[in-house]
Amino acid sequence: MDAYSLSPHFRLQEFVESRMAERHGIANVPSEEAVENLRRLCEGCLEPLREAMGLPIVITSGYRCRVLNGLLVHHSRKSQHMVGQAADLYISGSGFPASCRPSRRELLIQAFRLIITDDSIDYDQLILYPGFIHVSYVSRDRNRRKLTKAYGNGKYCALTREAALSIL
Repeated sequence: MDAYSLSPHFRLQEFVESRMAERHGIANVPSEEAVENLRRLCEGCLEPLREAMGLPIVITSGYRCRVLNGLLVHHSRKSQHMVGQAADLYISGSGFPASCRPSRRELLIQAFRLIITDDSIDYDQLILYPGFIHVSYVSRDRNRRKLTKAYGNGKYCALTREAALSIL
């Protein structure tokens, strides 16, 4: 791995690229601590998910500096994105022939369930949005394993493990 690799399948650039930051001239540069947190996120959650799914994971939002985070409509002032502990993602179905490719939603639900049930995948917070998954990772001994469903309009619902696994 080179200096910009966080793990075998993930590079730092995937976690810092932001069209919004570019549009607003914001330098979205993580601290060394945030880079180390991103590395732990990859090792503890994203790499095991990538291996279990056997499909590429697309990061839509990773590290966000405080200024960038503040520009988002439904942002949290305590967002784990700001310290490199969170990523928003979806699973690429490009490995399937077009005639039998699962929908993006089907792949999201499959990944969501896999994260919950696979003991090799750890997480702090897991949120299923209509078009992506938010996952965070703190450390093996401090992850809360909190499950939530987001409705896309700023409304959220805490989930039990059983309720999360029953989502269609």
